[in-house]
Amino acid sequence: MSYPGLTGKVILPGDPEYDWARKEYNLAVDKYPMAIVYCSNQQDVANAVVWSRKRKIPLRIRSGGHNYEGYSTGNGCLVIDTSCMNNIIVNTGDNTTAVEAGTRLLPLYKRLSEYGYAFPGGTCPSVAISGLVLGGGIGLSTRLFGLTADSLFEAEMINAGGDLLTANSNCNSALFWALRGAGGGNFGVVTNYKFGLPKAEKITLIQLRWDQNVLARNKFIGIWQEWLPNLDRRMSSFSGIYKRGAWMNAFFYGLPEEARAILGPILAIQGISQEVIEHVPFLNAVERIGAMYAKRDCFQAPGRFVFCYLTKRQLDNLGVIMDRAPSATESSIRVYSLGGAVRDTGPKATAFPARNADYIMVITSSWEKKAEELLHQVWIKEGYDYIYRITKGSYVNFPYDRTPCYEKAYFQENLRSLRCIKQKYDPHNVFRFPQGIRLL
Repeated sequence: MSYPGLTGKVILPGDPEYDWARKEYNLAVDKYPMAIVYCSNQQDVANAVVWSRKRKIPLRIRSGGHNYEGYSTGNGCLVIDTSCMNNIIVNTGDNTTAVEAGTRLLPLYKRLSEYGYAFPGGTCPSVAISGLVLGGGIGLSTRLFGLTADSLFEAEMINAGGDLLTANSNCNSALFWALRGAGGGNFGVVTNYKFGLPKAEKITLIQLRWDQNVLARNKFIGIWQEWLPNLDRRMSSFSGIYKRGAWMNAFFYGLPEEARAILGPILAIQGISQEVIEHVPFLNAVERIGAMYAKRDCFQAPGRFVFCYLTKRQLDNLGVIMDRAPSATESSIRVYSLGGAVRDTGPKATAFPARNADYIMVITSSWEKKAEELLHQVWIKEGYDYIYRITKGSYVNFPYDRTPCYEKAYFQENLRSLRCIKQKYDPHNVFRFPQGIRLL
């Protein structure tokens, strides 16, 4: 195989860096690409797309490598990696930032904090902006500022012909709609973003835990779901239960005294083992939450949208699932708050399909040894099968390779429109992967 025309840094099997370069954030993903090209600019990306298309070699698009099912890589494919494209430009004149595709969240938060800005991104510090925003993007600022995609003003994308397209509300507007919620790997390689920015220097960080407290575990989601509908939009929460306890992480864009009052029903759950309610700089808050994430591990984490109250029997069944968990600490059911600004935005404003969902529920487990993998995966499958029955639709940024009718699950009523946009911008299906949008 020759590589003329392929620019950027090319890593091949047999190269010293290959085994490291082929790894994803999820170490359970074990794929062997034909080559990995680290692109430094849009021309490198265009050359890679054209090169792979001419040779009929499948390609995958990777920015941070955080696709939980590993759809940003594959066996025998060309991986177009944009992680070296990480420039950030802040414009205080119009409160915007221009961000390249491979920019990781923590460096982005650090740069923006220098100017007094917050950003409605996610909580894992090593996630790259592309995967986050193209799937919609949730975090601990979501209920106040909306999805990450809701702050996106413009994107630039290399299409299947190697051409650069600009997408915004006035130019390639249908593509712009599609990129905000269904853009990950489906239409082209998005290389650049322009976001609007909110000002916020200090917020209240909330970290609560009920360790070794099964009683609190059994009560937590029921109380949390009763508390969520009337929650002040300045507060967003990522929370969960595990085999013998529960936890809650939240941001509140206000003072601790007010946060404590809002948290009343949650704080009333007896047996709190950790209680942090502190007014801190925004950057400090995201760093402290981000420090909880593993650098890399083996895991699965499928997520579904919840639109209704769960009954006591349904909540009890979630407790039974947790009792069967293969790990005392690394298996959990998690809930991620929506509502607020997410619901304010019209249901058809972007391709994100679940504006009216109350929250996202995720069942997840991680393991260290290959011999443990099947045990965890079986538990995930059994738990997912139950959660599937009490929820509606799946969140594309928490993918699962066993999701039935995956296109309908991820994109719901937007699927037909997305297929039409796919037909227009990628009629030869150059950008395809196991759970991609298919042509009409």
